[in-house]
Amino acid sequence: MALFLLVIRATHAGALWRDECAMVNLARMPSVADIGRNFQHEAFPVPFPILIRAYTNVFGDSDIALRCFGIGAGIALLGALWFSAYTTGRGPPLISLALLGLNTTFLFWGTTVRGYGLGSALIILAFSSAASVMIKASPARIILAAVVSVAAVQCLVHNLALIFALAASAAIVCLVRHDPRRLIIFLSILGLCMLSFVPYLNAYSNSWSQVVEFPVRSRLLWNQFNFALGNPKPAVAWFWHSAFIVLLATSVWKLYRLRFSRPVPEWNLLLFASLAAIAAPIAYYEFLQTLSYLTRSWYFLALVSMLAVALDCLAQFLSSAISIRFGRLIFAAIALIILPINGWPKIIERQTNIDIVADKVTKLAKPVDLIVVAPWQYGISFQRYYHSNTPWITLPAIPDLRVHRYDLFREKMLSPRPIDDVLERVRQTLAAGNRVWVVGGIKLPPESRAPSSLPLPPNSSAGWDNVAYSDSWMQQLGAFVRAHSEHGQTVPLGSSGPINNFEDVPLVVVNGWQ
Repeated sequence: MALFLLVIRATHAGALWRDECAMVNLARMPSVADIGRNFQHEAFPVPFPILIRAYTNVFGDSDIALRCFGIGAGIALLGALWFSAYTTGRGPPLISLALLGLNTTFLFWGTTVRGYGLGSALIILAFSSAASVMIKASPARIILAAVVSVAAVQCLVHNLALIFALAASAAIVCLVRHDPRRLIIFLSILGLCMLSFVPYLNAYSNSWSQVVEFPVRSRLLWNQFNFALGNPKPAVAWFWHSAFIVLLATSVWKLYRLRFSRPVPEWNLLLFASLAAIAAPIAYYEFLQTLSYLTRSWYFLALVSMLAVALDCLAQFLSSAISIRFGRLIFAAIALIILPINGWPKIIERQTNIDIVADKVTKLAKPVDLIVVAPWQYGISFQRYYHSNTPWITLPAIPDLRVHRYDLFREKMLSPRPIDDVLERVRQTLAAGNRVWVVGGIKLPPESRAPSSLPLPPNSSAGWDNVAYSDSWMQQLGAFVRAHSEHGQTVPLGSSGPINNFEDVPLVVVNGWQ
């Protein structure tokens, strides 16, 4: 069922949305050195865009080829679940296949051309390789654990927090067991991962990151975490909550019962998986607090993957109890019925309609017209799909739209007249009797109120909030168009099915001058 849903997702996703386009643009820059100079704008370490570069060199950068990459990332994650089950040798991964393989966040966001899907597969492999070292600390297993852990961190920054949770959990087991050799091994792997991240510290410590920082509160993180578990209906998150409570409570009870005999490796792995299931959310919470970005559901995919494989490990080692074995089967059977039905409306959504908008503008706009893309982030994906001779500009005018250049946006925030050039282009076009096409729609302030106008940061109430400034400038454009144009209407785009609300882009055309 998980494989079937992966294919359904790939065939319904359609065009690439702006985050995916930016990653492809980064990967396809003229040289690897250019990737090294710009990778911090897309939040993934250098090896991941290089991987995309290698993939597109072989298979091309068409939408179909890149959707196949997404299927490959999904299959890699499912394969990692089976490998983890094979490592512990206690039967099929029923719990993790149910919780993760049928999870809508995985099926939707784990298959995009970003590092979340592959990074999640690697953190699952890091868990299973650590478990294998717990069973037998052979040189081959130690090397595999080290390589996989470093690869996980180099694919997805978020995994650094999870590797820390894994190392801390393993270290506690080693201390309880009085096993200094394995303790040194796990701490060395953690140190190697942290050392591999050192070259990125200067790149991520930059002044422009303040414009994307956001006050991260516990309630927001909890809500987004639950949404990631139950997307698109957060109530489905109770599948996860029930599995977590039952399996963790049962494992604690069994650990207590075996506290004197402590059989190897059962007791070690039960304690390791239990500690990992507790430590991972705590470490991830601290990471997201430090990151201070507006948290989205796909940020939690690596954590969700880690929890799924940890719970599966617990279920496998508790399966000697007949009640747990039957409970696991019943749980998987119910999930197999409910979760695909829950996720189906989301799975068949288009990732974006920017390609439809670009096609519509190509057919209707004339070379003397003007296209304004607002907000500017839409310009990253619009640039990929628009191939005509009508001039276009973003609001504000950002000269480099290959990646998310928030450093250039910050310069606009510090400019005394950040959108005058755009308004002047709009005025000239309308005054000449031509049309202005607004990709992204127009944001109109109330009739009786002037558009929002924020002073230079950080002196405004908005601080460095890029969304507040972007909304303010869109209101100013809307007020200008309302005051000086004679006609305006929304352009029908035709029926294209459900569209992801992160890039469901309207199209408006205005003309006339007054």
